[in-house]
Amino acid sequence: MAVFQIILGLGIIGFWIYFFLVENKDPEKTEVYLKHEKSFPLPDLGWIVPCLFIAAIGLLTEQNFGIYFTIAAGSGMMFLGLIDLAFDLQHGLFKTKDMEAYFNITIVSITLIFAVIFLIYGWLNI
Repeated sequence: MAVFQIILGLGIIGFWIYFFLVENKDPEKTEVYLKHEKSFPLPDLGWIVPCLFIAAIGLLTEQNFGIYFTIAAGSGMMFLGLIDLAFDLQHGLFKTKDMEAYFNITIVSITLIFAVIFLIYGWLNI
């Protein structure tokens, strides 16, 4: 579980580096999309990533706080994943057949699937 948390944490950091260096400068991105995405760095980098890393440390060292931070990370991921899903559905971002749609589907799916996994894992191990 800790390995997945570390990989996801690094993946989130990588996504934001990509977003600000590439996507943020893409003239084809709508202002609404960019404003929506720009609301996510603080909760992602200020809450979810630290929770993932703290959870991984706790699990690797067999400390109870690992379970609690796994639940906190899963809860944050569930909340943000559902907000992202709602936005994407409302704005038809899944309707196109370009790579952008597949990328959005992948991000939302990974976020929600691992949110459920972390929440169930935490609940079963608390």
